[in-house]
Amino acid sequence: MSVYPILLHAGACLWYVFFWNNFLNNGSGKKESDWDPRYRDIHEMGTRFLTNWNLFIQTLFFGGCLFHDLMKILNGPNWLKLGSKFQTILSLSFSSILLPTGIFVCVTFWAMYAYDREVIYPKIVDNYIPYWQNHGMHTIILPLLLAELFTTRHKFPSVTASMSIFLGFGICYGLVFLGTYVEKGRWVYPLFGLFSFPISLGIMAVLFFKLMSFLFVGIFIQNMYWGKEEKKRHRKSVKKSS
Repeated sequence: MSVYPILLHAGACLWYVFFWNNFLNNGSGKKESDWDPRYRDIHEMGTRFLTNWNLFIQTLFFGGCLFHDLMKILNGPNWLKLGSKFQTILSLSFSSILLPTGIFVCVTFWAMYAYDREVIYPKIVDNYIPYWQNHGMHTIILPLLLAELFTTRHKFPSVTASMSIFLGFGICYGLVFLGTYVEKGRWVYPLFGLFSFPISLGIMAVLFFKLMSFLFVGIFIQNMYWGKEEKKRHRKSVKKSS
């Protein structure tokens, strides 16, 4: 068993303990009535942002990976093949949800931030959320996922299975996204409020297909990298047998 995945999982878990401990205390130094309205709106929508969904799932994922590592190190009992089933769940969530969502959040956020940060992350928010936490939400997530991709050989499911899980997750978030508009009369992201409802739905559809494209990007990278590793192993085994 390689030591690199264990170090990655332990480091990621420590990072998220530190991150959440600080992130959940943002704004506590001021009364909520004194908050800037724009930050108050963002804070109210906190559990509905795709960024935070990704952060929460990624935290659970790396916690699960570390637990699975400890199971293998301690060589614990594998009742009903729970170890292999747990590994399958981790691989399914990583390939079908975490990897495409992480790439999408990082790429889309910083592209829009560079174009006009006020429509995605107003400057006033810097007074409540430190800059390093902004990077924790929108930057560090991607290197962690790529490190996981290149250090751990996950058993990627079939494209059909990945699409089914991905669509289930996408529909779930889409219902929350549209439900928020129906409930509160405003969008989770202020950007959508700049357009009419039909155009906003069109933008939502475009972003969804962009998100789905990153699912195939992840599959492509995984096949390219681990496919080469498999060929190397095959060549070594052939040399030994000869």
